[in-house]
Amino acid sequence: MRANNVVLNDKLEDVSISKAYSFPFEVSFSEIRKLSKGYVKLHWHDEIQISIVTKGSVEFIVGEKSYILKNGQAIFINTQRIHMAKSVGDEDCIYHSIMFNAKLLKMFPGSIIEQKYIDPVITSNKLNSIEIYGNNNWEQNALKYISDIINVDIIQDKGYELKIYIDLLNFWLLLVLNDKDIFNQKMEPKPINEQRIKDVLSFIHQNYSNKITLQDIADAVFVSKGECCRFFKKSLKMSPYDYLINYRINESMKLLKNSSLSILDISENVGFNNVSHYIQIFKKKTGQTPLEYRNSQ
Repeated sequence: MRANNVVLNDKLEDVSISKAYSFPFEVSFSEIRKLSKGYVKLHWHDEIQISIVTKGSVEFIVGEKSYILKNGQAIFINTQRIHMAKSVGDEDCIYHSIMFNAKLLKMFPGSIIEQKYIDPVITSNKLNSIEIYGNNNWEQNALKYISDIINVDIIQDKGYELKIYIDLLNFWLLLVLNDKDIFNQKMEPKPINEQRIKDVLSFIHQNYSNKITLQDIADAVFVSKGECCRFFKKSLKMSPYDYLINYRINESMKLLKNSSLSILDISENVGFNNVSHYIQIFKKKTGQTPLEYRNSQ
């Protein structure tokens, strides 16, 4: 089943359909250009993510690798992996994401399911992501389960949690039967640069509103400025400073859309100490001035 068979619900916007703690699962809907001006910022989370493109083309960047997926194609992103999404071309880009905690599939702590089929996947250093293009039997079946899960979650008729659970198990069975290498590897510690990048991102997210320098960022991970730029750029294809500016602009867009603060106050709140510089950078990144962006919302 192709992803364009997914039933789109107008009530699905930039807000996830959250479930209770007893069913750690949700589906989100992302229209990249409309909601985030062309990209979803770098982030990571405990939940496993399965994203399927339902319109246009989307570039997913997971760790140091980049994948361009078209309508009807999907990607599995493992837990705690750094990733982002970007629109490709000028057309609208839409994707749905299934998010769930691996404990949903484990039955109970210490179960044979957890030991043999769940933990080897989520702890695998070889498995950051898997692209699902639909080029063979297992990928076509995987796409069908992904679309079915999204449709069931949207409709939510009687027993929908059971249907979702069964489809997730079937998807996971396809995964473990078709990626055998992950069960044969020796357990090794995660690469040090992955943790460094997470520490840099956390530092920026917590301090972007203050005046911070490259030296401050490097000090946060106990490396030199040169080493900080080297490992960050190698993994994320941008410098720490470029990421900081992009993050500040993205946060300012939220304030422009959801507050009545002045442009001056917003520029100061997100770490720009010169409003003219903020306006210049904002227009360069978005094609609009902050005021034009606010008026278009």
